[in-house]
Amino acid sequence: MAEKTQMHIVEESKRRELIQACYGIIGCMQEVHNQLGPGLPEYLYQEALTTELVANGYTVHKEFEYHPLYKGKEMKAYLKMDMVVESAIGKVIIECKALTQLTEKEHYQVFGYLRGTGWPVAILVNFGTSPKAQIERYHYNAGTIEVF
Repeated sequence: MAEKTQMHIVEESKRRELIQACYGIIGCMQEVHNQLGPGLPEYLYQEALTTELVANGYTVHKEFEYHPLYKGKEMKAYLKMDMVVESAIGKVIIECKALTQLTEKEHYQVFGYLRGTGWPVAILVNFGTSPKAQIERYHYNAGTIEVF
């Protein structure tokens, strides 16, 4: 049986640094939700978010495929993430949803992406909520997933 992911809170100085690095990306998510509101299919939010991020100077890779390593060897199988954004802190994984409520399934999907890539940050955004989009930020640090 797989081990449950332990959640921790990022220490305050690191938290501020991560929030600052993700500030513009999250602003783009909020703008998409302000313009479209809840109730649309996920793929429309993905397209709008890509457009908004690019308009704000970000490099965006849609439906990004990543081949994780197993015992030091690249696997033929791959993770397919909604999008990856280049940022000052490295690659940021973006997972978009359009649900009335997030479940453990969506959280574990994002946690798997963090563990599989080893990249530092993932943002899970749920455009299906009102009055605001639900945005959750995670930091991957030495095998631990932290909320910030």
